[in-house]
Amino acid sequence: MIKQGHLYSVFDFLANEPRQNTVHQLIIINMTQIHPIPMKIVPHLNHLKGGFPGVDTLLFDMDGTLFDTEVYHTQALQKIGQDQKILPPLGPAELHQLLMGKADHLVYDIVKDWKGFPEHWDVHTFVNEKNRHLLNILKAVQGDAFFSPAIRALLDTAKAEGFKLGLVTSSEKLITQELLRLVKLENFFHFVLTRDDSVQVKPEPWPYLKAMQILKSSHETTLIFEDSNVGITAAQRSLAHVIKAEWY
Repeated sequence: MIKQGHLYSVFDFLANEPRQNTVHQLIIINMTQIHPIPMKIVPHLNHLKGGFPGVDTLLFDMDGTLFDTEVYHTQALQKIGQDQKILPPLGPAELHQLLMGKADHLVYDIVKDWKGFPEHWDVHTFVNEKNRHLLNILKAVQGDAFFSPAIRALLDTAKAEGFKLGLVTSSEKLITQELLRLVKLENFFHFVLTRDDSVQVKPEPWPYLKAMQILKSSHETTLIFEDSNVGITAAQRSLAHVIKAEWY
């Protein structure tokens, strides 16, 4: 088995030497469907084109991948905990890791049994309360605080070169639209799929399969950027190529 660190070295080599033979390129592409390539920095489009020949579709997760916003979701949950005197069984760091990348209804399934959680709250009440706190937090945040210029450069270059671009998130439409508005990307993506649009959510592959269907793309021509284990599982199950975003 090839280690992830080795995979990254192979990819980096291919990205900078696009004339290397196609057999090696096919190896790296096939392996990404098993082991996503971890990336500490946002890649340039030319590197992606060299490492993934034939890819014409880029799909991005939102929180933790496109935007550095996971901390704001955690803060919103902490605010609920403070208001309702909820006592989580984990410390802040462990709690953040447990909840990262999960859709709000899956978060609800975890926290509803914690001591102090309001017995009369259903999932809709919980999600509405969490989003209320999150929107209040975002109002005090500038877009450049959570959006990397390197990501913007990658998006702009890919769109200019005719790539199909999609955003696939487990966040609700209200939150997604607000974040896109804050960074002036309201009408940028060719397709945006939110929790409100989804029949199934990550870790199921349905959101990514739906995006590929709408964009008329195949898994062979699609590259997905994800950061959380939940999202990476969904991306791998779609059989597309996967990069693990570790730049935030």
